[in-house]
Amino acid sequence: MSYIVGGGFDTAAELIEDAPCGIVVTDPDGRLRYVNATLAHWLGLPPGGDAARPTLASLLTGPGRIFYDTHLAPMMRLQGFAREISCRLDTASGTPLPVLLSGVSRRDAEGRCLRHDFTVFDARERHAYEKALQQAKREADELAAIVSSSPNAILRVDAAGHVRSWNAGATRLIGRSAEEAVGQPVARIVALTDRPGWFAEEMKGAGRGAEIVFEASQPDGRELEVTMAPIGTHGLPGVSEDWSVILRDITRRKHAERRLKVILGEMRHRMKNTLGVVAGLARQTLPKPHAESFVSRLQALSAAHDALGADGAEDMSGGGTAADLRLLIDTAARTAGDPARFEIDGPAVRLTARQATSLSMALHELVTNALKYGALSCESGRVRIDYRLDEATGRLSLRWRERGGPTVVPPTRRGFGTKMIGMVLKAELGGEIDFEFAPEGFSFEVVFPTR
Repeated sequence: MSYIVGGGFDTAAELIEDAPCGIVVTDPDGRLRYVNATLAHWLGLPPGGDAARPTLASLLTGPGRIFYDTHLAPMMRLQGFAREISCRLDTASGTPLPVLLSGVSRRDAEGRCLRHDFTVFDARERHAYEKALQQAKREADELAAIVSSSPNAILRVDAAGHVRSWNAGATRLIGRSAEEAVGQPVARIVALTDRPGWFAEEMKGAGRGAEIVFEASQPDGRELEVTMAPIGTHGLPGVSEDWSVILRDITRRKHAERRLKVILGEMRHRMKNTLGVVAGLARQTLPKPHAESFVSRLQALSAAHDALGADGAEDMSGGGTAADLRLLIDTAARTAGDPARFEIDGPAVRLTARQATSLSMALHELVTNALKYGALSCESGRVRIDYRLDEATGRLSLRWRERGGPTVVPPTRRGFGTKMIGMVLKAELGGEIDFEFAPEGFSFEVVFPTR
């Protein structure tokens, strides 16, 4: 039963015209009899309709027309209704409009079809949501495939330290099935030597959102790299913050590193012995002044080799960083006899073996020259060394400045030390060098790429 008060028909007409959804009336064959203002606006139809689009099917895109003819029209004839059919309107702008189409047939007392009434709802937001949902599902499926096929053990652990998920890699590495592991304390399932409560210890010491990486061994002798990272839940009430735990078997790598360290140590030992033999031959063969100069250079080369990996930070990847620049400079300063006469300023910089050896030889020549002719040849002389690394380009600049020594006179010819510096730094490092013989003190600068 419906109730119509004064002006009711006009009100109903306005409601239909301006409804937030499209309303369409067709005859039994699908020819348009009425389109409300809302749908006409969506479609960009002119007042009075478009003669080129006389049917409901003509308002749809190509796939929608096919679906209308093969499915929707038969449904309306046979069952008398259709609900939330997803399709697209062919708009005047050329951009299809996703909609949900529902319809019902109106019949007379004898059951003959009089017309079809359709409602058309704008489904753009729903379509965008479904698209985002499909994308999220694809990403979740991809991530699940990566986790399930990973050779590493990948676990999800809650804040209390209990395993929530356990991939196939964890079964292979730890030897426990998911059924055995899920729900158990991770520190018990993944036992680490001398660290019975490792998960709680690491979680307690971690900063908010920080990733934790450490190496540990298991009672059976295997060595693992453990990576822990929080899985954020954005502070949702009643939801604990879980952690992802990734375990990698690094037993072979650690064994290889230890073997390589032994080999490097043996190489250094043999190198020092060889340099010692060469120094002995030089002392017996060369005139004393020449022998002393030659042997001092051999000692600088030996000191450079001692500096390689002296801090225990050798790179086992083959040719990576090997020596700390500050350590090389400090070693050169000690050979001058009084390190307090050096002022050194610069950041922590790691050098490759080749860079360290070449720069150490150059520093030795600079120290030798300063002791003989420069600032270190008198008590008041001082040396300042500044170095900077351009992180963007990887270029290192090092400047040596002498002050307080004898008045400097530019040389008339290049000495052996100058030639040595040029040969070593230019040829070996591709460096740009500059010598400055100012009266107040000698200066030297080198700029070279570190990578």
